[in-house]
Amino acid sequence: MANETDGRLARGAMRRSLLLEAAIRIVADRGSGSLTHRAVAEDAQVSIASVTYHFPSIGDLRRDTLEHAGSSIGLELAGLVLAAATRVEETPDICAAFAVRLVLERRIETAAVFELVLAAAHDKELRPVVALFNDRLTDLLTPYEGDKRGAQIVGAAIQGLLIVHLASPSTAEPQMLGEAVADLIRRYRHHN
Repeated sequence: MANETDGRLARGAMRRSLLLEAAIRIVADRGSGSLTHRAVAEDAQVSIASVTYHFPSIGDLRRDTLEHAGSSIGLELAGLVLAAATRVEETPDICAAFAVRLVLERRIETAAVFELVLAAAHDKELRPVVALFNDRLTDLLTPYEGDKRGAQIVGAAIQGLLIVHLASPSTAEPQMLGEAVADLIRRYRHHN
């Protein structure tokens, strides 16, 4: 009986992950307003009942999509925070490389995260997830910038650079983004 239950739990977790991956694609491709139970069901090629079973409300679906899209990015960012703790002077280069990876290797998740970050302006249930991401970025930058407020300002500016890059992929070079991120971090430290 335990193996049967474990198998169902594993299948349920796999289905949930499949649905969240579909939701991320929808948000990245069409915007957060396009995220519906029906759209996820169509993209994942499952019944709408399967989607509503795992995500009873649209709020649940939106919040869990943001958490899922941000989790791998957030885990990488948390790892960078730990690495930068012993290599504070390398923070600008660490952040520049991370920004380039976000737009080259994690573009879909990054676009989905920023779509849902914008949606948090109107959806208070998304705000705690956004705050967690911002806190991790602040934690990465604080030792280099010297204070939390400065790190928050630089973190917000980095997010703005990422959004601009995502919005103009045909004209923006990833290396230019990396250079801009590193330059921003270094320049702000000198103004503190």
